Amino acid sequence: MTFVPALPTEGGLTLAHWARLGDPYLYARVLPNTAVVGLGAVLVSLAFATPMAWLLNRTSLPLGRVFITLVALVAIVPGFVKAMGWLLLFHGRIGLGNRFLVETFGFRGPLLDISAGPYGMAWIVGLSLAPTMFFLMAGPLQALDPALEEAALMSGASRWQTVWRISLPLVWPATLGGAIYTFMTAVSIFEIPALVSGTGGQTPVLATELFYAVNPATATSGPSYGAAGVCAALIAILSLLALYFYLRVLAQGRRYETIKGRGYHPQRIDLGRLAWPAAGFVVLYLLLAVFLPLLVLVWTSLLPVLRVPSTYALTLLTLDNYVALGTLIGDWEMIRNTIVLVVSVALAVVVFSFAISWIVVRTRYRFRRALDVVAMLPHAIPGLAFAFALAMVAILFSRWAPAIPLKGTIGIIIFANLINRLAYGTRITNAALVQVSPELEESAWLSGARPTTTMWRVVAPLVKPSLLYAGLWTAILPFREVSMALMLQEPGNVVLATKIWLMWRSGYSGEAAAAAVLMIAILGVLVLLAQWIVGDAFGDRREAPRHV
Repeated sequence: MTFVPALPTEGGLTLAHWARLGDPYLYARVLPNTAVVGLGAVLVSLAFATPMAWLLNRTSLPLGRVFITLVALVAIVPGFVKAMGWLLLFHGRIGLGNRFLVETFGFRGPLLDISAGPYGMAWIVGLSLAPTMFFLMAGPLQALDPALEEAALMSGASRWQTVWRISLPLVWPATLGGAIYTFMTAVSIFEIPALVSGTGGQTPVLATELFYAVNPATATSGPSYGAAGVCAALIAILSLLALYFYLRVLAQGRRYETIKGRGYHPQRIDLGRLAWPAAGFVVLYLLLAVFLPLLVLVWTSLLPVLRVPSTYALTLLTLDNYVALGTLIGDWEMIRNTIVLVVSVALAVVVFSFAISWIVVRTRYRFRRALDVVAMLPHAIPGLAFAFALAMVAILFSRWAPAIPLKGTIGIIIFANLINRLAYGTRITNAALVQVSPELEESAWLSGARPTTTMWRVVAPLVKPSLLYAGLWTAILPFREVSMALMLQEPGNVVLATKIWLMWRSGYSGEAAAAAVLMIAILGVLVLLAQWIVGDAFGDRREAPRHV
């Protein structure tokens, strides 16, 4: 698209779009803002995730399992919902937190404006991505051999010197890998920058420039697909460069090996009197990341007009915004699209992931490794850039293969999510199949079973927990995803996430808050269902020997 003058169905080649790289608007505003958001998100996520990963995996912190579950739930809440909450709290004009401080302490103006500059974006993105950083560091910290820390303590080092000089350097690959992954994700996130301050171009970043080049914010300007292609290419280049450095770190993994053949006995550190202050740090993160934004959304959804909490405001509480959802969100086509999207993506990801993993793990085909790499490739391309490319493909199909319905249908959003989530699904099914001995399949073949029967009756039941987990998680992800759906959206394929976005953009803040609360409630039910089903599946596996 960067070399095509207009639509891909039209002829001609040009280099005019790449001349945009010389535009001061790009290198003086867009790229610096993108760098601030990416690097700022890394710093915020590291500041919270690193201490939490150490506290919850290396110490005897009270309520550790509960905190780990709550950190996982933070990752489930959509980023644009958190952005809505923070805007309602600390927007320079309408923020309830700012209005409360002005009315209570007499400040002349807003104390904090989350919408001024890229720093507010970086703060919200960093809070949203901290759970990812946490879980990337949790495993290496949990597996760290305590004999190394004990040796440092016996040599006279203090507890904090041991953590700083021994523990954290040994998990450097996980820390750097998490930081690189966070940067890759942060520079490609569209919904948070667009909601916070990027919609009108006040604080543009590459992701907002890409989206609004295809979907102009004003009706006076038409789409510029070539400019969007340049922005998408720049995002992809940044992500691939970050991925290159990540692979360089992994290549030096042997320098950080700590688990040897003997003498490994993981232990937890007793925090003593510091246990409850440490627990307070985790609670502080949970309050900032999810509970405060959700609390203000619930408050907004129960009021006819946005007001600072007060005795009088309590008398105005109503469910009118939830009743209004019947009109604003009660479109059966939107509900059907959402259900079809969630179910189809979950089933398709499980089926294709299992089939690909079977070829990669169980066969000797020469192309099996290449197939695994192809399944992983979409993970290196940001979702928004990938959705843009798919939108261009849909335009080609509408011109040259109109019999294949793709453009403007729910099918194109399903296709985008399927390919985007395939890397995640194949990682789960690869690991699950590796744990199952081929002897079981060979026994089935010797008994006359066909390969498809063996896969369905022998292998699939043995890896059922992994398949259920992959399916349920990939059902949650498209339900909460908004960037790709917005890029591919037309009147006939609106889903719940994009409907909430449109309501917020149209000024229906109370109704949008009510819809966001409803979405979080549905996500909570899905998470509990996932825990119950996966736990029941593992329970079946534990009970299996009794029936043999």
